[in-house]
Amino acid sequence: MKTIKLNFCIIAAILVFQVPFANAQDAPSKDWNQFRGMNRNGAVNEELKLNQIPTTGPKLLWKKKLGDGFSEITISKNRLYTMISEKQDSITGSEFIAAYDAKTGNEIWRSKVDSLFFDEFGDGPRSTPAIDKDRIYCLSSYGKLTACHRKDGKIDWQVDFMKDFESKIPRWGFSSSPVIIDNNLIVEVGGSNEKAFISFDKNTGDVLWKSGTGIAGYSSPAIANIDGVKNIIFANSGKLYALNTQGDTLWTNTSKFANTMAMPVVFDDSKVFLSSVRSSGFIVFDIKANKPTEIIRGSSMKNDYSSSVYHDGCIYGFHVAALQCVSLETGEKKWTKRGYGKGSLIRVNDQLLVLSDKGKLIQVKATPSAYTEMGSFQAITGKSWTAPSFSGGKLYLRNLSEMACYDLAN
Repeated sequence: MKTIKLNFCIIAAILVFQVPFANAQDAPSKDWNQFRGMNRNGAVNEELKLNQIPTTGPKLLWKKKLGDGFSEITISKNRLYTMISEKQDSITGSEFIAAYDAKTGNEIWRSKVDSLFFDEFGDGPRSTPAIDKDRIYCLSSYGKLTACHRKDGKIDWQVDFMKDFESKIPRWGFSSSPVIIDNNLIVEVGGSNEKAFISFDKNTGDVLWKSGTGIAGYSSPAIANIDGVKNIIFANSGKLYALNTQGDTLWTNTSKFANTMAMPVVFDDSKVFLSSVRSSGFIVFDIKANKPTEIIRGSSMKNDYSSSVYHDGCIYGFHVAALQCVSLETGEKKWTKRGYGKGSLIRVNDQLLVLSDKGKLIQVKATPSAYTEMGSFQAITGKSWTAPSFSGGKLYLRNLSEMACYDLAN
């Protein structure tokens, strides 16, 4: 592994900022500082004071044009961070990590991290960065992991997955989002010779440990405390891997769920939900004494690129292109709602905030009794494949062309 010192700018936003990786499905939101929020589960327990979104929409605080990319918006200390891109012409361009003022949406700085990844389904970076106390960490579409200063975007270090670890670029680019635990910056690398998953020293970029066999995919690691031990759970190449913070394997399972893109969802302290559109559906394991036991399997939830959320015994998510609620106690489908395409969602307390793939925002009650819509409005326009972010009563949205902030506290 070769660490590259750089004197110019770059990097990214989102992930962990002193994250308490409990399995608490109802943790306060505070900062949305990593992929899928503070606990990497797409859920917060902040009260949604706006009981019903009017058809005219809540108060729009700002809306800004944005360069192409699929990274979530991450939030910490009144700043937003995300990854964007800029085209020079039809075949060249650059990927950046950028910081914005949360109150105005105005850009504060941007740092170039790599050349631009072009794709027919959408150009630009896919991964969501991780926020630490003084730095942010991001992964470009071509597999360059970069550490930058949060204050000004100055680059501290960078490693190149393809050059340093012989990783192969996935068809749709490197997409997995890193996680920070103590001094470890952990990410799926997909390198050769037992280098599928690597922990880097977050201060220097040096390799702390490496583990596992598998190529780089699209799913990001989930974090759980099971039997008092922190589990870093990867879904890779049809297999589940759970590692501890020293890189030791705690347990594995050959799930036969190929090309999993959605994150595993951990609930009820020891249970793991896994779903893939290119499989028979979903499966739930219960982990006891580092042994996974299948407890339920079903065909009524096939997640594509959008991860599901859990609430009170049920999983809510997109079954291909239909929003569904499924009981994880019986496997029974409770309700289905079509018309939102391949959308995304998060949970705020007992409400689902659903974003259609065309930018319509729908407020839905998280209940298995029936699909209960509380309001909707057209929030942004264009291809909207990135899940919402939520912090301090504010809803942050982005797509390939713009980002916006709405006030849901009043």
